[in-house]
Amino acid sequence: MTVLYTKKDFAQVQNYLQKVTQLNESSPLNPNYLLMRAFVLTISSRMRDRTEAETIFKKIAKENPSIRVTNSALIGLCNLYFEEYRIFNQMEILDDIQPLVDHLRRNAKESNSYSLLANTKLIQAKLALLKINMVEARKLLTEAQNIADKHDLQLLAGEISREHDRLLDELKLWESIKKTQASASERLELASVDKVIERLQGRRTIEPLESGGQQPVSVLILAAGGVLLFSYPFSDDWKQDDDLFGSFLSAFLSFSDEFFSQGLDRAKFGEDTILLQPVGDFSICYLFKGQTYFAKRKLEKFAETIQKDPSIWETLEKFEKSSQVAELKDLPNMDKLLTNVFLN
Repeated sequence: MTVLYTKKDFAQVQNYLQKVTQLNESSPLNPNYLLMRAFVLTISSRMRDRTEAETIFKKIAKENPSIRVTNSALIGLCNLYFEEYRIFNQMEILDDIQPLVDHLRRNAKESNSYSLLANTKLIQAKLALLKINMVEARKLLTEAQNIADKHDLQLLAGEISREHDRLLDELKLWESIKKTQASASERLELASVDKVIERLQGRRTIEPLESGGQQPVSVLILAAGGVLLFSYPFSDDWKQDDDLFGSFLSAFLSFSDEFFSQGLDRAKFGEDTILLQPVGDFSICYLFKGQTYFAKRKLEKFAETIQKDPSIWETLEKFEKSSQVAELKDLPNMDKLLTNVFLN
C-alpha cells in the first residue's frame, strides 16, 4: 500500500485499505495500519476526514511506536498543516509546524539520520520564506547544506544549493510578495514546499546537478578588516577595467562584516554570485557565474591548498604584516593553482 500511495494511485490505495481494514478488525490500533489510514484520509476534501487524519497522526507522534513510524506521522502532520495554510491563508497555522520540525530534528539526531537532519533545516528555511524572513531563510539553507556536505550527502547538498541559488535570483520577487500581501497559495508555490514534503515521503527523487557551465570572474584574498591581500581577475573585462574591480571591492567591503556575522556563504553581485570562505586569519572571496554547488567545491579545494603550501601561505602572512598587496609574481605556485582549480 505504501508503494501505491507513493505513486499517488489513490483509488487503489483506498481499495487496498478497505481490504486491510477487514484483516485488522482484531487489531485496529496497529501503528502501520493507522498511519496509512491517516494518509488516505488526508486525500479527502472533507474536513471531517482531514480532522480524523490529524488526530491519528498526533496519536502516533505522542505514543512514538518507532522512529520510522513517528517520523512519517510528523511529516504527515506538516503536510496537513501546510495544506491548511494554503486553504485558510492564516499565518498562525505555520506556528503549529515548528514544534513538529523540532521533534523531527530530535529524532534525526537520536537515529543519526543526517539526511533528515538537513531536511528539517530545509523545512525551517521554507517556514522563514513563507514569513518573508529572507536573511533567516538564507542562513538556514546554508546550515542545511553544511550538514549535507559534512556527511557526504552530495545529491541532497546539491539540491539545497540549487534552492539557495534560486532564492537569490528571486529576492526581488519575494520582496514584491511582501508588499502585495500575496496569498498563501502563491507563497507555497514559490517556496516549493511540496517538493520537500514529497521527497521526505518518498514520492520525489532528486535530480543531479549538471557540473558544467561555471565561469570564474575573480578571486580575492582578504586580511582581517577586509584589507586586500591578493586579487586575480579571470575575465578580460575585469583585467581591463580597474573601475569595475574597484566598485565591486567597495560594495563587497560594505556588507562583508554583516554577511559573515549572519552565517551566510553567498550573495549576488549583479548577474554574478559571490562565495565567501574563511581560511585561517584570512577570507577568500570568489566571484563567478553558474551553479554555486560546484563553485563551492573549487573554493574549498583552493582554500585547503593555499593553507598547505608554505610558499603561498607564508608570503600572504608577510604581505599582511607589511600592509601590502601581493601580486601573482610574489606567490610561487599560485598561477598554476588558480589554473588547476578554477579553469580545469
